[in-house]
Amino acid sequence: MKVIVEIILKHTAMKTTITILASLWIGLVGFSQASTVTLVQKFTDCAPVTQRLIQANFTPQEQFDLETDSRKLSKLNYVMAQSYRFADNQMVLRSQRQLFDAKAYESYRKKDRRVTVFDSVTGLYVELYSWNEMDAQLSLIDTQYDIVSSK
Repeated sequence: MKVIVEIILKHTAMKTTITILASLWIGLVGFSQASTVTLVQKFTDCAPVTQRLIQANFTPQEQFDLETDSRKLSKLNYVMAQSYRFADNQMVLRSQRQLFDAKAYESYRKKDRRVTVFDSVTGLYVELYSWNEMDAQLSLIDTQYDIVSSK
């Protein structure tokens, strides 16, 4: 009988431990997805759309300057590749993602609410994040670089 009680207690303790660990993991995953920002160190770390837009719109000297300033490059990557999302219920091809130019829609952004626009180049509806959301993410990038540089 004592052995059975010990097995039940071990099973209950293990089940509780697993439940706690699973809850922590789910919480961390949920948090990280809500505030995911990609930090980049070099041009090749950037999203393909960012790489394409930099090559098309920046002089070789400006590209070199960006390559030496990873904080600025990371912020630019956020604006060009992560400051929006493609609206639901539409199929988005990789080639369409690479064609979207977020800078072309800066004047459409609102301070405190998201706006959906139709992009005639890609043929897709795109939800632009608000200026407040962008400011928060850009501040997060600064904070992350500050932490890395202080180590």
